[in-house]
Amino acid sequence: MLKREIGLWSATAIIVGQMIGTGIYMLPQGFAQLANPRAAVLGLVITGLGTLFLAICFARLGERHPLTGSAIVYTKEAFGDLPAFIVGWSYWCGCWIANGAIILGGISYAGYFFPALGDQPLIQVLVSILVIWLYTWINYFGVKNAGHLNLVLTVIKLLPLILFIGIASFHVDLDNFRTLSSPELSGMSCLPVAVAFALWSFIGFEGASVNAGEIKDAATVRKATMIGTIFVILIYLVLILLAAGNMPQEQLAASSSPFSDIIYKATGGYWAGGLISLGVAISALGCIGAWILSGARVAYSLGEQGLFPDVFAHLHQKHRTPVFALMLNGILMSLVMFLGYFNSSIGIYNFLVLLAVMSFLVFYAFGAASDLMLMKKESSPGPGRVFRFLKNGMISLIAFYYSVYTIYGAGAEYVMYGFLLILIGFPFFIYNQKNQL
Repeated sequence: MLKREIGLWSATAIIVGQMIGTGIYMLPQGFAQLANPRAAVLGLVITGLGTLFLAICFARLGERHPLTGSAIVYTKEAFGDLPAFIVGWSYWCGCWIANGAIILGGISYAGYFFPALGDQPLIQVLVSILVIWLYTWINYFGVKNAGHLNLVLTVIKLLPLILFIGIASFHVDLDNFRTLSSPELSGMSCLPVAVAFALWSFIGFEGASVNAGEIKDAATVRKATMIGTIFVILIYLVLILLAAGNMPQEQLAASSSPFSDIIYKATGGYWAGGLISLGVAISALGCIGAWILSGARVAYSLGEQGLFPDVFAHLHQKHRTPVFALMLNGILMSLVMFLGYFNSSIGIYNFLVLLAVMSFLVFYAFGAASDLMLMKKESSPGPGRVFRFLKNGMISLIAFYYSVYTIYGAGAEYVMYGFLLILIGFPFFIYNQKNQL
């Protein structure tokens, strides 16, 4: 069994560490390209509320079933092996895609602070792969050390955000809220894609439930999920309002490091923008580490549930860490980073973001649906059963339909790619099921 060594603050740091990566730092640029300020703010509010409902579902499930794997475990119990495999496969693939986007976003900001790094793709490749294997090595020696490092990096990564809020608050121009990067973005037709794009910055709230098998007790899973999610929702809303109020949309859309450019514009000093960029680099480091932790645990859970080959569930005899899952994740993530560097344009970043969102939405939708199914199985028969089901399941219903709406918002192209990604995994499921007969 995995060791239960993660406490409340380390569990909260995993959640905040996964959520506050490069996503929020690139969100103003993405919003400016895809939507107008009103639709962007409304999309952020809808996404924040939807994420909160999903977080409540996952916190409730994590408290009832404190096992590593989160929605994989819940889906298997509620719907069976194939849906559980689809959920786990989608999430596992999403971890590689997410790290590709995180690296690209981090490099965009690092180019502000270290210009040479932005001009030498080979160095970018080597540095990113070095970071991946550094975190893989730390995870190899136990989740406790990885949790402590995530806690330290989470505290450090909040400092640039506080600096940004402190400076940007005094330079808001309300006229900027009426600007557009393109005339086609003037109405609310861009709201669905704004909702989908915003979710990228919220992905990671499930971090405690994914690693529940290594958290000290079930109550800690619930507390960490709620504390981390509410904190991030509030700080994101402040950041996006300040970003939209400090710079016109056409400038935000063209910026590869929007927060740094905003601070440089406000202060006229390179040092302030440089601090923001350094903070984003640290944020990216912490986020990559949190996703390596969760990605390996998802692969371990799939092996433990019999949905992946048994080798994924093998633990190191001394450190009790999923060695094979960690090593394979490191190889696959390194491959994604290597390929991603050959085209590090903003267009590729947005593509990876929306594809990762699609992959994670499968996980979220099934998590909410599993909460409903398990609640139905546990409800007592008799008069008023339907009313009790609707009353108790209202949060899960809202969370599920929010997930469905966000899948729609991602657009037909990304739904197609997400569907193809699921189909690619079917031969692996069939092969593993055959070997278990």
